[in-house]
Amino acid sequence: MGMKKKIIIVGNGFASLFFIQYFLALPFFPFFAGFFRRLYSRHDITLIGNGNFTYFPAIPEFITRKKGKRDVCIDIRPFLRRRNIRFVEGVVTDIRDGGRTVIVNGEAYKNDALFIGIGPAFLEDDIPGTKEHTLSPCNGPDEMETFMNRLESMNKGVIYLGFKINRQDGFVAGRGGQMYECACLLDFALKERRVRDNFEIHFFSPNIDPGETGAITDRMRERGIILDYGYEPAEFVAGGMLDKDGAFRQADLVLYSPGITGSRLVRESCLPVSPGGQIDVDKYGQVKGLGNVFAAGDCANHENPPPWVPHQAHMAQFRSQATAKNMQSVLNGISPVRTYRYELSCILNMENDAMWLHMASDNKPPFWNLFPRHSKKLIGVKNMFEKLYLFYLRYL
Repeated sequence: MGMKKKIIIVGNGFASLFFIQYFLALPFFPFFAGFFRRLYSRHDITLIGNGNFTYFPAIPEFITRKKGKRDVCIDIRPFLRRRNIRFVEGVVTDIRDGGRTVIVNGEAYKNDALFIGIGPAFLEDDIPGTKEHTLSPCNGPDEMETFMNRLESMNKGVIYLGFKINRQDGFVAGRGGQMYECACLLDFALKERRVRDNFEIHFFSPNIDPGETGAITDRMRERGIILDYGYEPAEFVAGGMLDKDGAFRQADLVLYSPGITGSRLVRESCLPVSPGGQIDVDKYGQVKGLGNVFAAGDCANHENPPPWVPHQAHMAQFRSQATAKNMQSVLNGISPVRTYRYELSCILNMENDAMWLHMASDNKPPFWNLFPRHSKKLIGVKNMFEKLYLFYLRYL
């Protein structure tokens, strides 16, 4: 047997874990697979990250206290050990030599192929005061706990929720769906506390036309949520925000998701950068201009996408599946051919109701239309997906 190919995976979020799943093509019981892989594997795989996986789709449920940090955070090092994958804890500070050298903790790691799944950064400087005066579910469980502690200390007030999308790459680089869910769950939680009438809930986004109609908008209006579609603050300040004409708006609490862009590593390494600040990849997931370097998930753009395509976990799955198969082809001297389908699919949990929002480039319905598109029962379906995936990470 010849020398094993060295594969480096950067990041331990959805994209990287899906990449591992498809690259290794594991059978259902991976502890047997791990034994045989030690003997026969053609790849020496190293993952670089912090070792902590967060199931971000469940973070809005912090608002109803149905979920907490323990429910959504997993140490993925046992998952990696079961797959004979070496783990290096640290932050990659540079990628050099056209992708063949990765710098972490001051040490250089060489590779034959590189996969990057580092997740997004957020345009927190886009609106002044974002870091200082807003909180965001996108920043993880600790920040969402801070939001909940402040909310639970209030018996009345004005709360603003909103999002902004980075459209410079031609698709939805933002977290709109998650913020709609947060708004509906906030309405439910305040009603459960019997204080809803003491609060104004506003929902804003400069990316939504003021005349927007549709199922989500209807659900928001039914809950008495004030829709400030088209609105963008000039600045977030203590106690509220400033309009572009300088007028002050009271906001006792702001939950906000900025647009998505690439991290400092994307900007400062040899990686090509898209107009939106993300890793520039082709339709096969290959990083443009770099050999044997691939990227997927929220850190990478799409090549010629439909304008409605989102950054979502299931899109990371589709992209990582194609990328894993294409890397295998390239390592075997074969040109990549695997592309991926575009899909927007989101179960919007409103606690006392739910909707399945769906759109696909091939017009395929979600799960062959086995489930209704509008039913409280969808909450159970969403929880089932979550439990199965987290069980897979913890035990298989």
